[in-house]
This record gives sequence, C-alpha cells and structure tokens, in this order.
Amino acid sequence: MTTTTMTTMSKRLAGALALSAALLVCGVAVVSSSPVTRAQSPTGQPAVRTVEGTVNGKDGKPIENAVVYIKDTKTLSIKSYLTDAKGYFHFGQLSLSSDYDVWAELNGAKSKTKSVSMFNSKPNLSYTLKLSE
Repeated sequence: MTTTTMTTMSKRLAGALALSAALLVCGVAVVSSSPVTRAQSPTGQPAVRTVEGTVNGKDGKPIENAVVYIKDTKTLSIKSYLTDAKGYFHFGQLSLSSDYDVWAELNGAKSKTKSVSMFNSKPNLSYTLKLSE
C-alpha cells in the first residue's frame, strides 16, 4: 500500500469513528430526554395493572377475613390478600404480560376462579368473588 492510500483509509476510519461517537452521544441524549418510569410504557400507557374487588357470601353480603389468592400462571407464584370489613381486596403492580388466576377461600368455602388474560389491556380490573360452600 502506498502512503497516500493509508492516509485516505486513516481519514475514513477516523471519520467513521467520529460519526459513531456522535450517534452514540445523540442516542444517549434522546434516551435521557424522555425517561420512562417503571409504571409507564413508552406509549404512555400503564406498564402494570391492578386487580381489586370484593368477596361476598351466598347472601351477597361482604365477607371479612376471606383469603384472596392471585396466581401468576407464567411463574406460578401466588400472592394472597386478607379482605377488610367490607370484603375488599387489592393486588397492585401486576405485569401486563402475564396471565393470572384469582379466587377466594374461607373455612372450606371457595369462589369460582376468575382469569385475567394478558390480552386484556385494561390496567385496572375489578371482580366480585362469591363464596360457595
């Protein structure tokens, strides 16, 4: 190779490196100028969901101290919640990309299982779980 060819190649390489560095800096600036929080997706929609509701007996009255379970069908992890005096339960920070099963139990009585699909895009879901004996 001649000295002229090597000088031309060095200039091209230096130019390519400078362009790459500039793009990298711009990319970092773009990312840092529009932060995405954990609770929000890039489209502005919530990235998590909540499931809440009440547990009622056969007579329709709210049941206190019923245990409500929510099972992530992907990871098989189960969380539980003890209902308050009004039969209320609440699960927050649930992934939109998982399916869940929700049911309630108390003293051998169990509700039907409600399914929460990842294809349901609603971020807040409310259910009434009715205990049967």
